[in-house]
Amino acid sequence: MKKKIILLAFCVPMVAAKCPIPKPNYMVNLPSIRVKTITEDKLIQALINVESANNDNAYRSCEGAAGALQIRRTMVRDVNRILRRQKSNQQYTYEDRWNRQKSIEMFNIYCNYYNLVTPEEKARCWNGGPRGLQKLSTKKYWEKVKKQLATQN
Repeated sequence: MKKKIILLAFCVPMVAAKCPIPKPNYMVNLPSIRVKTITEDKLIQALINVESANNDNAYRSCEGAAGALQIRRTMVRDVNRILRRQKSNQQYTYEDRWNRQKSIEMFNIYCNYYNLVTPEEKARCWNGGPRGLQKLSTKKYWEKVKKQLATQN
């Protein structure tokens, strides 16, 4: 038994050295972006470019996401719930997802309610929900947004 363990102790590192773990293929070397230079307008425009390629009529049927910011029905319900908690009479309809200005208003209500401050927080939580920062999948989304921001500068 000891011989097997000793043999494994020597073989595993040698095999691992010959077969390194591949790097994720989604990593992109981007120029550094200073967070202070990212205005709210630039961030929203980058999100719109990533979400819909700047198309107000974009629709993704498999998700039911509509408009420039690809808003789902659940997001409209969440924003309306937030507004009711804030004792606001304002409410959004599912049709408002097709209106760029109203979509941006919903984005701002969402970000303010969840106290999202940095561009990364806003982008990742817009993509992954209130717990988007905890999700590994939203890192890839943030890389796409950063790439769009880099092309704007």
